[in-house]
Amino acid sequence: MAAETSGALVAISTTEHSPHSLDLVTYKEGKALLAQTGHPVSETTMRRWMQAPGRATVKMAGTVYVSFSDLLVAHAAWVATATSAVP
Repeated sequence: MAAETSGALVAISTTEHSPHSLDLVTYKEGKALLAQTGHPVSETTMRRWMQAPGRATVKMAGTVYVSFSDLLVAHAAWVATATSAVP
């Protein structure tokens, strides 16, 4: 669900974390999902976001998975910062 925040389209309107295992996505999947918001980000940027304290990654069968909720929270903060800098 997209929400309008200060004139910027962001992926979420709340920042509630979901610990559910269905919340896990790969960086590639996260990139595709966030691109739908109109504010695409690179996998490198997402990896940097996930290095913040409290954000964990899970490696299963050689593939790294991250919490999509954590990505959404980081993305919302990034979009808010990026759009507030625009005159």
